[in-house]
Amino acid sequence: MWGYILFSIIFISLIVYIRIQRSAYLKHISALEQRLLLSQMNPHFVFNSLTAIQSYIFRNDAYTAGKYMSSFAKLVRLVLENSREEQIPISKEIETLRYYLLLQELRFEGKFDYNIDVDPDIAVDQITVPPMLAQPFIENAIEHGIIHLSRKGLITIRFILKGSALIIEIEDNGIGIEKSSQHSQHKWNEHQSLATKITKERIKNIKSSSKIEVKMEIIDLSENSDLQQKGTIIRFTLPVTLATAG
Repeated sequence: MWGYILFSIIFISLIVYIRIQRSAYLKHISALEQRLLLSQMNPHFVFNSLTAIQSYIFRNDAYTAGKYMSSFAKLVRLVLENSREEQIPISKEIETLRYYLLLQELRFEGKFDYNIDVDPDIAVDQITVPPMLAQPFIENAIEHGIIHLSRKGLITIRFILKGSALIIEIEDNGIGIEKSSQHSQHKWNEHQSLATKITKERIKNIKSSSKIEVKMEIIDLSENSDLQQKGTIIRFTLPVTLATAG
C-alpha cells in the first residue's frame, strides 16, 4: 500500500517537474525570439529607414518613396514570418536580406555596394537554414566597419555548398574589428557582443531543439599578414537540411 502511494507521489512530482521545465523552456524560446526580432528590426534602423523614405516624399519623388515604402513593408512581413520558423528555404532568407540591404543602401546613400553569391549547386527552394543568422553581422559591417571608410564599401554574402555542409559567409571590406573598436569602443563592443551573444544562444537552441550543429567563426582579415586587405568575415558552417513536405 505504502509503496503504491510513494510511487504515485514520485510519478505526479515527475509530471509536475517536467511541465514546469517545459514552461520555462518555452518562455526562454519566446524571449529569445523577441530579442532576435528586435535585433533585426531595432528602432534605430526603423526610424532611419522611415526618415530616408520621408526625404523622398519632401522632394516630391513619389515613385522612389513608394518603392522604398513597399520594400520596407515587405521586409517587416518577412521578418515577422521568419521569426516564427525554425528553418526557412534559402530563397526566402535571400529575399529578406535583399530588402534589408536595399533599405540600408537607401539610408547610407551610395556608401556601399553588396553582392549575394549563391553556389549554383544549391537548390535554394529545397535547402533550409535558420532565419536571420546573417543580419546582425551585416548591420555591424555597415555601421561599424564600412561607415569609417573613405572609399566605397562592399558587403558580400555567400552561400556555399561543400560536401554535406552549407557555408554562409558575410564579408566586408571595412576597417576591421580592431580599428573599428578604437573609433567608438563602448558602442561597438556593446553592439558586437549583443549580436554575438544572441547568435550563440540561437546556435545553442538550434542544437538542442533540432540536433543541428552550427559553427560560427569571426575572422579579422587585417590580422592575416598574407592578405593585403582589411575587413571581417563571419562564417557559419552547418549541415545541409532539406525542407520537409507540407
